[in-house]
Amino acid sequence: MITDQEFTPFLEDPVQVEHRANERPAPWFVLALAVLVLLGVALRIAYAVVWENGTTLVGDPQFFQQTAASLSHGYGYAVDVPGTRQPAPTALHPPMFPIVLALLDLVRLQSAEAHRIALAFISAVSVVAMGLLGRRLMGPGVGLVAATFAAFSPLWVQWGGRLLSESLYLVVIPVLLWVALKCVDRPSWWSFGVMGVVIGVATLTRSEALAFVVVLGVPLVLLGSRNWRKRATYAMAVVAGVAIIVGPWLIRNDIQLGGLTLSTDNGTTWAGAYTPATFSPANPLYGSFDNASQYADTYIFLTWGKPPGDAKAWTELSLENAVGQAGMTFARSHLSDLPGVVLAREGRLWGVYAIGSQLQYDTEEGGQVRGFFVAGQIVEWILIPLAIAGGIGLGRHTRRRVVVIVAPMVVAALNAAAFYGTTRLRVAAEPSLFLLASIALVSAFHWVRRLPLRVTGKTSSSELM
Repeated sequence: MITDQEFTPFLEDPVQVEHRANERPAPWFVLALAVLVLLGVALRIAYAVVWENGTTLVGDPQFFQQTAASLSHGYGYAVDVPGTRQPAPTALHPPMFPIVLALLDLVRLQSAEAHRIALAFISAVSVVAMGLLGRRLMGPGVGLVAATFAAFSPLWVQWGGRLLSESLYLVVIPVLLWVALKCVDRPSWWSFGVMGVVIGVATLTRSEALAFVVVLGVPLVLLGSRNWRKRATYAMAVVAGVAIIVGPWLIRNDIQLGGLTLSTDNGTTWAGAYTPATFSPANPLYGSFDNASQYADTYIFLTWGKPPGDAKAWTELSLENAVGQAGMTFARSHLSDLPGVVLAREGRLWGVYAIGSQLQYDTEEGGQVRGFFVAGQIVEWILIPLAIAGGIGLGRHTRRRVVVIVAPMVVAALNAAAFYGTTRLRVAAEPSLFLLASIALVSAFHWVRRLPLRVTGKTSSSELM
């Protein structure tokens, strides 16, 4: 008689997965992953050439191009001051993505079109990372399904063509999760130190990634050992790894800008997130971001505001602090409205609230292609229930690995709750959604494939009775 235990819905149990993860991947896995990478590169190049080629650079893509050019020409991390065309130090965004673009400039790939093509290859590394991560998590089948999602996802395809830091972020996050699984399987001060380094790289790609220190680092330190001395060693390794990467950036900002800041964009984020429009349920921007408000606040301070202290002019940091303070003042005076706003933000983040207005916001922000956002949202709706099922199944086998995989989803949710809900903030969570959905799909495939044997086993049992 065939027992239910033989029909476990997963390819392998965690012990088998850990053992095989340290072995060389099978040739068929490597070949299949290589094909997916090539298809992913081709699709990303097609997007860049067909939909983004020749488009006018505005907003973040323009900033990234300017700072990359400044770096490659030896002016440091700087942008031209309006009216003077003289480069001035900036920290509007963390520097990792512009550094990548600057390296491309140094090898004569200097135009926006050249950057888009190069980023098609760089961003496709996420396909490899997702394949290896899925293999380590639950076996090669899960790895290939997750890599397929990464190769063809409408949202993942577009970030490089749009010249946005998400194209790099979606490489770093899977690598971070892979290292975190190493910390779960074989904890050591070295593996925790590497995890800290990767968190640092993620933070210098998008500043909200610093939350991984708490959301991922703290639980893994506690799970890594019952010995508090070892836990202290692991914690110090994580902090040291982050400090090695992020520390020089903070010191540079303190020297050149006058403050230990990750990004001077935080002020305008507060100003645009906490406004009458984003706090009014009747407004289409409820739970979203109010661009007009942040621009208005900046203009008011520049025109009529007085710089702090005895300063004769506003600096980037002092202006951002003043604008951010306006948003914080509004937030403190509307705390009773915050629970509803947070729910709206989370609904926008996961695509279940104000879908039409959120889609409008996403496509208007930088002139994005509407069709890709529509397709991406449809994929999201399909994946969320699958991810829930996959998370439940994974939790039955190993709760420690669930802690690792859900961490990016928690980071995305926390950032949305604190600021605003948008598709871009969901990017950190998408590798986890892909992985958990892949587990559910592989589970369903094996359950269906073995269903005839299960039926035969039950029939035989009844005949014996």
